[in-house]
Amino acid sequence: MSIFTNDEKQIIKESLSIYIQMAAQQMPAEMVEQLGALAKSILHKVDSASSGVAGDDESNKPHNISDEWYESVCVNCDKLDFSGCTDSVTEKYPGKCDPILKYEFSKTKKAKI
Repeated sequence: MSIFTNDEKQIIKESLSIYIQMAAQQMPAEMVEQLGALAKSILHKVDSASSGVAGDDESNKPHNISDEWYESVCVNCDKLDFSGCTDSVTEKYPGKCDPILKYEFSKTKKAKI
């Protein structure tokens, strides 16, 4: 379930970009940097709302998923919604879905280097 469509997210992103550009012409650089940080925060909230991840609230964290997996993989996964993980593999075998397996493989690969 997505709160914003991709078109709506794009309009928000473009609007903030234009606003920052206009502000840069009229405000001191320090204030523009603050606005940029605020805009980045807003875009993060829009993405979080669209993916069903409510900020730091882990109420939708899948059962038997470690905090590391949740923070590194699940929060960015399109199969996570307000009720939890919708992936059938994760329901039966927590931690055995492709995104988590790829994450663990990349960690192992980096450790060998």
